[in-house]
Amino acid sequence: MGYSFAAGTTDGPGAFSLKTGTITGNAMWNAVRDFIVPPTQEDITCHSPKPILLATGRATFPYEWQPKIVSTQLLKIGDVILSAVPGEFTTMAGRRLRNKISAVAVATGGRDTEVIIAGLSNIYTSYITTPEEYQAQRYEAASTIYGPNTHTIYMDVYEQLTKAMIRGERLSPGPAPPYMNDRMLSMNTGVIFDGHPIGKDFGYVKQQPKKAYQINETVIVTFIAGNPRNNLFPEKTYFVVERKINEERWKVAYTDASWETKFIWERVHLILGFSDIHIHWTIGTNTLPGEYRIRHFGNYKYILGGIFPYEGVSNSFLVTED
Repeated sequence: MGYSFAAGTTDGPGAFSLKTGTITGNAMWNAVRDFIVPPTQEDITCHSPKPILLATGRATFPYEWQPKIVSTQLLKIGDVILSAVPGEFTTMAGRRLRNKISAVAVATGGRDTEVIIAGLSNIYTSYITTPEEYQAQRYEAASTIYGPNTHTIYMDVYEQLTKAMIRGERLSPGPAPPYMNDRMLSMNTGVIFDGHPIGKDFGYVKQQPKKAYQINETVIVTFIAGNPRNNLFPEKTYFVVERKINEERWKVAYTDASWETKFIWERVHLILGFSDIHIHWTIGTNTLPGEYRIRHFGNYKYILGGIFPYEGVSNSFLVTED
């Protein structure tokens, strides 16, 4: 990141005395930069005329500050091509990329297409400027993290993607980005333990649904629960709304990802670790009438150690048309 990155822009100037368009370094700021992490001579030469204020490509604590593996993507819907770009293209950089993709699509045998730049897709790599804009080192150019040839490289990559897409060819996916979930920092405090009232275990239904509901009414069910942070359930769900098919089979109709539902966690008692989960389901006009129930899945943390699963199921109830 260059000096002008910290200078900001006309609609949001930065702090200190840094000015946009700066192409020479400063001994004091270079000393601050080198204290954090110094750039190599190769970095300085590569990024010229950008004076480096933060060598983010060399910083690795607590994890890498900038991505070294970048995702690029094209999607075609009819005569529209979506160019999913991993950063913020300037107006001219985006215009040149659109023209390039459109021209390559036609030259490869495709039809005239409308190209749409879909920025900040898949991964974020700050700004992308044209080579000419890079030389001026205003805010966006100072935030172009891969040097003066960044836009040129993207033009080549998206040309390859366009040709492969029009021809129906498969390209090598390349290296995968590193898995970072187990290294992410969190300001949330950890779960110490979960508790429940005597005689009422985790998954106990404190508030059962009514026996019948109509369209546009809201079903509310409350479970005694563990802290949801015990298990974030990636690619899973904290609850399901199920419709009865027959005496032996229930079918999932809605989950916590559904627009019609809400999942609300409430800390009931801080000292004893009691929690409630409130599940709301607003019955939409497209809901099939029938018999339904709500199942909640969770994990609790035992006071003596260990995290264990539990499940709760509400009484069934009817959904009628009127």
